Amino acid sequence: MTSARLAGAGLLVALFLVPFGAVPVARGATLVWKGHTWQLTSGAMAGVCKGDPDNVTIDTNGWLHLQIANNGGTWSAAELFTTDKLGFGTYQWQVSGPIDSYDKNVVLGLFSYGPAAGIGADGTDEIDIEYSRWGDVNGPNADWTDYPASGSTQGEMSFRFSLVGEPTTSRFVWSTSAITDFLFSGLASVDLTTGPINTWTYAPSNPTVNIPQQALPLGMNLWCFGAPPSDGNPVEIVIRDFTFVPEGSPTGGAGGAGGGGAGSAGTAGGGAGGRGGAQGGAGTQGGGAAGAVGPSSAGTSGAAGLATGGAGGLAGDSGGSSGLAGATGGASGSAAAGGSSSSPAAGGAAPGGCSCAFGDGSAAGWSVSAETFVLLLALVCRRRRSRARPY
Repeated sequence: MTSARLAGAGLLVALFLVPFGAVPVARGATLVWKGHTWQLTSGAMAGVCKGDPDNVTIDTNGWLHLQIANNGGTWSAAELFTTDKLGFGTYQWQVSGPIDSYDKNVVLGLFSYGPAAGIGADGTDEIDIEYSRWGDVNGPNADWTDYPASGSTQGEMSFRFSLVGEPTTSRFVWSTSAITDFLFSGLASVDLTTGPINTWTYAPSNPTVNIPQQALPLGMNLWCFGAPPSDGNPVEIVIRDFTFVPEGSPTGGAGGAGGGGAGSAGTAGGGAGGRGGAQGGAGTQGGGAAGAVGPSSAGTSGAAGLATGGAGGLAGDSGGSSGLAGATGGASGSAAAGGSSSSPAAGGAAPGGCSCAFGDGSAAGWSVSAETFVLLLALVCRRRRSRARPY
């Protein structure tokens, strides 16, 4: 089992459904991923192809797949938005896919977008990371664009890049006065700032007007600019991980792979412990996503996610500070500090929770109450009509 895993609800449903051939794990009008509920676009969206919820899935590694698909000559795309709003802080995606060499009409967007929640008009309150050639096979293949809170002033940087391999890490850091973007080769820890493929800071002279100032929904999309893929081939991108660290929160975490001692499970609903001290515990009461494995050894503890799907502790470089606690309310578990041992993690839970234990890549066991299982199954199977939004 890889370090990127399904949150508790997705894992339980996967284990139940896969034997009956019902794959992929998550599909529908909404899904829960990385501690957030995401609304899937069905119908009008960016570009010339409509959004189809079937083009957004989660695999058994807990990785998110976005597709541009051709069904009998009809092309469709993929888009999803958080139902909550995220504010100032660090936003990071780990992506598998040749983002430097997709067809000229393909666009991958990673962005905050206020108009999705009625915050500002289109062309305001938006922070974009986009990888595309915008229909020009010889054009730049990356754009970082920051739209204002009001007015029409935009900050934008376009550039060309070439990958020597996959995956990649994309990030923006948003504050009231500046937005800094990064693109890294490989899987970067959330606090890494050295050695990027490219980086850029937008710091306008009037930031409260020219930088978004309100918490915004977060979006991701894979879409077609101007026309479907010119080579006639479907497209898929894999988002291995997403991390949000609110401004002012520490960005360190548990020791890296092969680092310290076992992490303990979260309380009041349980969760996964650290993998050999390498990652924080999962969230409680609905299971937030476990923290990602860091690149080096022994840091201090990574905090578990809080109640109702909070994110797990974030991994960091050696000697990193404590991981980020998850979303709102409730008791949290914690992962033990990194040490010299490479022992498997210990999992545990309070009554009614999920008890998970992960060693050096294998699951040691899990359990769940009947009441919790029925609730999780109902949430995953529920479908309701998605809103249609012109971009």
